[in-house]
Amino acid sequence: MTYNRCPITGYDLQDGELYPATGPFVEYKTGVVGHVKITLPAYEELLNGDYERYLIAGICKERSLKGEEPVLITSDFIRTGYKLLNPPIEFEEKCSHFLKYLYLDGGRENIEFEFYSSRDFAIAYADPIEFHGIIDQLAQDHSITVRKINNLSQRRYLYQGVKVTNIGKELAKKDLPKMPMFGLVNQEITTGDIDTDQKINHARKMFFDEPQSMDKMRSACETLSYVLEPLRKELTIFLAARDVSDFFQIVNNFDIRHNKGTTKDLVHAEQLEWVFYTLLNSVNTYTKLKNKGL
Repeated sequence: MTYNRCPITGYDLQDGELYPATGPFVEYKTGVVGHVKITLPAYEELLNGDYERYLIAGICKERSLKGEEPVLITSDFIRTGYKLLNPPIEFEEKCSHFLKYLYLDGGRENIEFEFYSSRDFAIAYADPIEFHGIIDQLAQDHSITVRKINNLSQRRYLYQGVKVTNIGKELAKKDLPKMPMFGLVNQEITTGDIDTDQKINHARKMFFDEPQSMDKMRSACETLSYVLEPLRKELTIFLAARDVSDFFQIVNNFDIRHNKGTTKDLVHAEQLEWVFYTLLNSVNTYTKLKNKGL
């Protein structure tokens, strides 16, 4: 079989997009769907079958935009596995997701965008026709403005001068993950050890710097876990031994430091937020209590 088409979009692969074969899968990278890695059986099934290909395109595109490794697309993934990643399915969800993307990618700084319906639809987890509807809906809602829409033929559109309005910015901010314990993020944490303080500050910067990605957030959690590891015994002076044990179980049972068959995958930013704030608050509580001489 010749692997010369993207099975998600049906578009022909161009020179340089297909990776050399290194295993029982097809791997390629395009401007439309980003980095894709798909098993050989799934490639043929997706190419010829009736699946939620535009949701799968959105998953691939978003991971690429965030600098994350591609998910391995298997037969199970194209049938039901993609649902575990909670893609936006309803039209309103796709509108909200696309608006949030615009806001984070420069819309809050009033940057103008240009989109092709036949090239950029995956950003909104939509097909090209639905992408046009999403642009139209956001414009009707006064969440965006579009300076010019060019009908290029065969329902293909070029949108020029797309900007997020003040209304759109407020709506996008409401949909962003909340940042609990905001004061904790900004207050200075001083342990008395310069190297440790540098690691804490590095972890905070890595976790919150744009553009955010799951890999950066996970690395930040890992850094904080290494800060706390040498303090395990000392933590029991200030906290209950059982609580300390439970705390390190959180770190070890999720894919923060260990990659075992029994570790639980963290696939949502909110999960890593929970781990990060737990780690950071533990460092902060320990430091404050120690400095008080308790």
